[in-house]
Amino acid sequence: MSFPELLSPAGAPESVRAAVQAGAGAVYMGYGSFNARRSAKGFSQDEMAEAIAYCRARGVKTNITLNILTTDRELSGALNDAKFLYEAGADALIVQDLGLASLLRRHAPDLDLHASTQMTVHTLDGAREAKELGFSRVVLSRECSLDEVSLITENAGVETEVFVHGALCMCYSGQCYLSAVIGRRSGNRGLCAQPCRLPMSGGYPLSLKDLSLADHVCELKKLGVCSLKIEGRMKRPEYTYIVTAIYAALLRENRAPTEAERDTLRRVFSRDGFTDGYLTGEKGDAMFGTKTEVPLHEVQSLYDEAASRFAQGREAPLVPVALRFSAAESGISLSVEDGTHGAAAVDLDEVPRAINRPATVETVEKALRKTGGTPFYAEKLEIDLPEGLMLSAARLNALRREALEKLMARRLAPPERRWQDAAAPLSMDKQQPFAGFTASVRTGEQARALAELGLTAIYAPLAVAAETGLPAILPRVFSDREQPEIERLLGSAMEKGTDTVMIGNLGQLALARRLGLTVCGDFGLNAFNSETLAVLAARGVSRQTLSFELRQAQLRDLCGPLETEMIVYGFLPLMVFENCAIRRRHGGKCACKNGVTELTDRKGQKFALLPEFGCRNTLLNSRALCWDEPPARAGVTYGRLLFTVESPETCARIARSFVAGEAPAGEFTRGLYHRGVE
Repeated sequence: MSFPELLSPAGAPESVRAAVQAGAGAVYMGYGSFNARRSAKGFSQDEMAEAIAYCRARGVKTNITLNILTTDRELSGALNDAKFLYEAGADALIVQDLGLASLLRRHAPDLDLHASTQMTVHTLDGAREAKELGFSRVVLSRECSLDEVSLITENAGVETEVFVHGALCMCYSGQCYLSAVIGRRSGNRGLCAQPCRLPMSGGYPLSLKDLSLADHVCELKKLGVCSLKIEGRMKRPEYTYIVTAIYAALLRENRAPTEAERDTLRRVFSRDGFTDGYLTGEKGDAMFGTKTEVPLHEVQSLYDEAASRFAQGREAPLVPVALRFSAAESGISLSVEDGTHGAAAVDLDEVPRAINRPATVETVEKALRKTGGTPFYAEKLEIDLPEGLMLSAARLNALRREALEKLMARRLAPPERRWQDAAAPLSMDKQQPFAGFTASVRTGEQARALAELGLTAIYAPLAVAAETGLPAILPRVFSDREQPEIERLLGSAMEKGTDTVMIGNLGQLALARRLGLTVCGDFGLNAFNSETLAVLAARGVSRQTLSFELRQAQLRDLCGPLETEMIVYGFLPLMVFENCAIRRRHGGKCACKNGVTELTDRKGQKFALLPEFGCRNTLLNSRALCWDEPPARAGVTYGRLLFTVESPETCARIARSFVAGEAPAGEFTRGLYHRGVE
């Protein structure tokens, strides 16, 4: 049975020692301004190099997060950070941005890239697509069930990483725009303000309990999951130490947690306890909770004990070594090897003959095995000792220290790597001139109201396309279990004349290609730079909706070998839920057909909830976006009208205004196209 690595968080240098000494097999850290925990304390360049070397010397891998979306003008800065990390010896980079990943593949083809959970990989096709894009590992969406994890792990041909402990977001990672749209702090840019944790509609309908899969560690181990991940780069080092130590023990001893361990995890941090609801499929009210305030005296002793353990400079015996000792009257020598590196120490001072107490194999072995204060332990030991020689413990200790110090120096040294500066650029054709407007709808009635208004395309949900033959919008999220139903509906749509499909997830590309459909990319693909457009075009996307988190000037920077759209009107989709908030809002009863369900925030703003395929929901913004400048100024091919809760008559009125070049009447927001996000 393979032994998965335990991947622990480190938001600052002191957390690295805490994770390593508690038993982490790998540590993930953020560096610079291109990581998804930009509010964490972070690392200077020297601190990051030291942290990577510290872990490498102890046989612990380092996975560094460069996992935010980057604009065209930021890509060179992100590459500079990546080059430093690569040359410092980082084992892998965790990446969300497809364009940045493509550049990294060309500059450092031997560097492992891990597909961030922000890429929303939750299906077998999605994992396979990530592999074809050059990723060696996928960090699966937290919403995956045990069966889904098993299917992907067994069949994708790529390593899988699963979150086992820490915070849960209500929205699929990478698909949340709530913080960005209402406060300019983008989760896709590493600055989520967590507005979902705030009260709405008299409660906390979007605040999930923390995740704990401590009782499922053995199951995940049996499935062959490569890495078990603890969330928490924003938390203190003591938290990292305590949680890592417990999960390390569960893995090492192949067991479930004790009641005392469960209680420790709860007291250190939880939100009304824990949930394993997504893994087990037991969704519903039991998954929700807010932060539990534990009295300080209950948790302080845990923190104090943890701090004393990792702050004292003690070293866990992490690195097995083979030692070979030889003695003669002309001197003594010791060689040490760790399987990759080797070092030796020689003492050429004369070794006198013993008068009373000659050295024995036992006394020499006792001295050489004293590796405390180092991460080494003697797994093998060979001793060549002639009889009758006198060797003091001090002399043997000095020889051992010298040999291990030399070995440590070699383990600390970064590997020799060559960054390839002459990477061939992808095609970067300028965008095509503005060609008009498209629209997406939710109902057949909306589509019929728009039919004769001169729109280039009208996209419709899959169920509507199956009746009308319009270009079909696939659900942004569907599981492998649900894919047969998706394929059945697509088949019906194709029989009606549908030849185009709009996808919102990488995992849907393969299905569209298999069926020979023209592919348009929706906003869920998070197209943020020209490199990403080139990657998507190479994978078969012919038209791409650009991220609505970009400013107008950033949109103008984009170029690539495909058509582009910007959303110029609509209630922007801010979140997509696996756990049905509509059902919760109506006392556990299905109410999808009972009109529009809303959530009201502290300021009285109302956010509509839309039912989605598979009893999922989309949360819409409280105000509709209306871009009142010509889309041509943003350099896009099309302006897209995103219709959701509007009546057919309202859809037609707004569409006529845009086609005529006039601003529609009403109260709107201009979105982020001027303000941008942080």
